Amino acid sequence: MRDGVELSADLFYPESDGPAPVIVKYYPYRKDDLLRGLTVDRANYYAAHGYITALLDVRGTGASAGACDRMLRLQEWEDGYDAVEWLAAQPWCTGAVGMTGVSYGGYSALLTAAQAPPSLKAIAPIYAGWDLYENSHPGGMWQTSIWTGAYNAMMTALSGAPPAADPEGAWLAIWEEHLAANQPWLESWMRNPVDGPVWHEGSVRYGLENIRAATFIFGGWHDIFVSDPFYMYMGLRPEVPKKLMMGPYLHIAPNIGAPGERFDHLHEIVRWFDQHLKGEDTGIADEPPVSLWVRGYDRPQARREGAGGFWRSEAEWPLARANDETLYLRPDGRLDGTPPPEGEEDRVSYAYDPAVGISTMGLITGFGADVGLPIDQRRDAAGSVVLLGEPLEADCEVTGFPEATLFVSSTAEITAFSVKLVDVHPDGPWALVSRAIKNAAQRNSRTDPEPLVPGQVTEITVELEAVSYRFEAGHRIGVMVSSSDFPLVWPLPHNAVNTIHMDADHPSRISLPVVNRPDSGLPPPDYRPAQPLPDPLGTAEPTRWDLVEDLAGTEVSVVISMGGDSTNDNGARICTRTDFKATTDRADPASSSVEAGFRFDVDHGASRTEVRSSTRVVGSSDSFQAVTALEIRTDGMPHFSRTWHTSVPRGSL
Repeated sequence: MRDGVELSADLFYPESDGPAPVIVKYYPYRKDDLLRGLTVDRANYYAAHGYITALLDVRGTGASAGACDRMLRLQEWEDGYDAVEWLAAQPWCTGAVGMTGVSYGGYSALLTAAQAPPSLKAIAPIYAGWDLYENSHPGGMWQTSIWTGAYNAMMTALSGAPPAADPEGAWLAIWEEHLAANQPWLESWMRNPVDGPVWHEGSVRYGLENIRAATFIFGGWHDIFVSDPFYMYMGLRPEVPKKLMMGPYLHIAPNIGAPGERFDHLHEIVRWFDQHLKGEDTGIADEPPVSLWVRGYDRPQARREGAGGFWRSEAEWPLARANDETLYLRPDGRLDGTPPPEGEEDRVSYAYDPAVGISTMGLITGFGADVGLPIDQRRDAAGSVVLLGEPLEADCEVTGFPEATLFVSSTAEITAFSVKLVDVHPDGPWALVSRAIKNAAQRNSRTDPEPLVPGQVTEITVELEAVSYRFEAGHRIGVMVSSSDFPLVWPLPHNAVNTIHMDADHPSRISLPVVNRPDSGLPPPDYRPAQPLPDPLGTAEPTRWDLVEDLAGTEVSVVISMGGDSTNDNGARICTRTDFKATTDRADPASSSVEAGFRFDVDHGASRTEVRSSTRVVGSSDSFQAVTALEIRTDGMPHFSRTWHTSVPRGSL
């Protein structure tokens, strides 16, 4: 790197003596063990199509030297620039480089491209976010699982585990450097509760205008980053070749994705790279730039196979033929297109229940499990204001960004408003279509929260997640309003009675982008079916997802566990386990807490290392207290132990 620090990469070559383009996959997830099992098949796929793959460890992680004290830092993108240009200059490279990856690897591709390295010709980010503050603080709330619990515990363990041994013995010095200098990522997250420069470093939102590389964006309707692919697509410079695929997936690549349908997305990436790295005319540039899976009703359950709906091609986003239609919230529980009459002061009040949100699910999708789909939304109805339209006389498609405008008041200074768009089946469970939550203190600014004045009516806007969904004739369009989305986000601390005002002076409403002419006139995408999955080299225990309610008290907890073991093609043996628990208390939401543990055992052949990490974050009315612990044993003997304590003011969270 430009400062002399050396990063470590594995190279996978095609069976050819000539120079080839290079595809970079850039992660902090340990290329020699944990990540290798997830990527070697894809690297071999690219090699079979004439590409070198460089699997690169982020500075301070895996086998790369240096330190890492927080995720998605500017240092990583400067390193990415240097790595791209170093690879392009090697005699075995044609000088053309591409980048791809899922989740963090997608962030890496985008943010490196925003540094505009001249040799980076094309990228294919999969399930990546564009705004790190919004990703970690959706609507000004604090996400519990990724940003406070399981992800912090996982990364603390992974960054503390030893690199694979190398013949020169450099691995030991690198390991000691990591143990001395790396920090839990939770530290930075807690100390930056509002938007600012730290979050901007990991947000391609602020660098899209710098991207010159041809960009193929992959997204999923059930992913943790639903709207981000659309914002990125819209924000790229007009002269940048771009393409967008939005499919029916959780946070799992489309060739193995759940709930489906699966297709060979690697084939599409190769076509994209052949076009822009090799200069071959693959025909992909002449195809419609946007591919959408138009969703239909599926019986809601946490795990399922298959998805209702169909693929459709589009020439643009947003769709010019989508027209905004307004439905007004009425105090008798109706949704209709007629504005409230003059002279009435209609409103609906409800008590804030911090345990509402259980039916949203989505919590585990960031860990690549096939569980986490929304369940029957009627579970949350008791703690929500529910408003229903009349049964539809014909199918109705909503494609775009729904937006709710609410006139609200509260007995508390800090509260939130969650809005869900639901499909109400006439005889069955209610399906979640789209959702969002807004911390009312951040209604005007993400940097300068402004508490509510209790009792004062305030207008807030809640932009729901992007959607393409067809409501069937006979179903009802429903809206559910509450003030929590637990355990997806951390409950706010103050008990409150919140009011939605619905009169002529305060016309609370939702605007839906309705497509009355569904046919785009373009041929649908012709994707290849996914290749059969390789036989696993290990075992995985079923993901457990338990709801625990204290029937004699007021506590509610969500408990999750998952794990497994595997042996990689390079002989590395690993065992992982994640345990997570989020708890809230209906009587005292300020005391909500998160506990997580991560086990990582790794054996590269010379020795066996057992790594245990844990995180506990507890709230109060005015602060957050956190403890992160790391314990390492090598061949059964203690090697390293450290505990980090963090205490920060709660502010508007």
